Amino acid sequence: MTKYVGTYSLEDLLAQKYVPASEFGLDAIAKAIQDRLNWLNAHVNEQMGLLAETTSDVRRVWGTSESMEFMEVDELGVARTQKDTGGVEIDFPLRKFSVSTGFTADFIARATPADLARKALDVQAAYVDKLRLEIAFALFNSTNYNFTDWLGDGTVLAIKALLNNDGAKVPSAPNGTAFATTHQHYAGTAGASLAYTDIDTLIANVTEHQLPGVKLFINSADVATLVALNSTKFTQLTMAVVAVAGRTTGTVVTASVEDDPENKLSGYWAGYEVHTRSWVPDNYYVAAATAAPMKPLVHRIDKFGALNGLRLVAQTAMHPLTAQTWEAEIGFGAWGRNAAAILAPQQTTYLEPTLVR
Repeated sequence: MTKYVGTYSLEDLLAQKYVPASEFGLDAIAKAIQDRLNWLNAHVNEQMGLLAETTSDVRRVWGTSESMEFMEVDELGVARTQKDTGGVEIDFPLRKFSVSTGFTADFIARATPADLARKALDVQAAYVDKLRLEIAFALFNSTNYNFTDWLGDGTVLAIKALLNNDGAKVPSAPNGTAFATTHQHYAGTAGASLAYTDIDTLIANVTEHQLPGVKLFINSADVATLVALNSTKFTQLTMAVVAVAGRTTGTVVTASVEDDPENKLSGYWAGYEVHTRSWVPDNYYVAAATAAPMKPLVHRIDKFGALNGLRLVAQTAMHPLTAQTWEAEIGFGAWGRNAAAILAPQQTTYLEPTLVR
């Protein structure tokens, strides 16, 4: 017998295929949907920490010098003032996205809890897909562009890519290494096909800036590509459950069948962690300093907290299932322009993948 009281998850609602939603209890259904939204939004914010800093900032200054020098002085001497290298303004976009619910009066009158739960899950899957595409655009688009900030103050923002030979000053590395304004972090392969030296160069494009936490991100389809490279430096994680003392094959860190194949630690390239990520297009590779003080990306959110994350836009808060749309504000822009680099194989000059715009 169906229970009409208690706390439900969307999975519980999916099992209710025959009882009308009005009899099951619209309040209970709305709570289950909102609980799932709260979980999803918290999970998204948690996952952003690897590549992006979440903030409501619209603009910042990037590129000031990171290097100063102690000068020897005499008893009464004072070192001359050392002026920082001037930076460049970096702006971050914020876009609004919407999905119609179909929650008309006729739909609600006929819907079952399973219908409403399935709609919620479909919308949430679409939201995650859009997040993935927006992250990919922020990273793989190599061209600076302008964006009218209609969700903010209406000004035209100058959105930057990663370092792309646009003449901007590049901060020196902590060891004093200076970089030309023609510095480029978007590259193709040295030859007609991918070689292990191309991956080495990609990683070096980030490590030369002496930023911590460098990792390699790839598409899950390209794990086999790294394994098959001549003179590869890639060590793939094995599926062994226990590392047996004295064994001559396999890795001490092991893979798990429970991990999502598209989003997991897959191995090491010369000691650097290699992770699969669903936002990396097939045949593209990303090196990123995940522990850099300035993350590769900024995840811009609205200054009004109620507008952040995926949400049902209800006509009245007392009856959220009267909503006609789901909405989300999503914004990603390059921040630490030297904290990530992109490799596009099988092409000696960088060509962008097919992106969201």
